[in-house]
Amino acid sequence: MSYQECLELAGAEVLVFENFGSYQGDWWAKVNYQGQIGWIHGSFGSCSGCDAFEAEFWDVGHCEVEGNYENYHEYYNLKNGCSKCDEIKLKLIEFGKGYLDGIMNQEDAERIASENLEWDMDTQEMIDFIKSNNIGGI
Repeated sequence: MSYQECLELAGAEVLVFENFGSYQGDWWAKVNYQGQIGWIHGSFGSCSGCDAFEAEFWDVGHCEVEGNYENYHEYYNLKNGCSKCDEIKLKLIEFGKGYLDGIMNQEDAERIASENLEWDMDTQEMIDFIKSNNIGGI
C-alpha cells in the first residue's frame, strides 16, 4: 500500500505520481478528483517516525492468509467480508481524502515545488515533472 493507492481508494484517478528523494523526500501526484484535475503534494520518510503513512499503518495487521498472519506490507489485497480488512480500508480511504482536500492548480504547484530551489537538489526535478505534466496537457 502507498500514498498513491490511498488516493485511489479515496476516489481519485491518479494521472501521474512520482517520488523525489530516496530515503525521504517529496511526492507529487496529478489527480482527477470529483471532476477537478489538479496537483497533490506530500512528503515521505524512511520510518514510522518521519513518514505519515508509515506512522499510521506500519503495524496494522489483518487476515490470516493460508495460515500466515499478514499485514499491509506483505498483503495488499484487502479481503471483502473481513471486518478487519473493511476497517483498514476505511482508514486508508480517510487517509487519502486528507490529501485530496488540498488539490492545487498548476501555478500553485509550480510555486510550491520551487520554494526550496536554493538548497534542495530534487527541486529542479520536481519543477520539471510538474511542468511536463501540466494540468492543461491532461
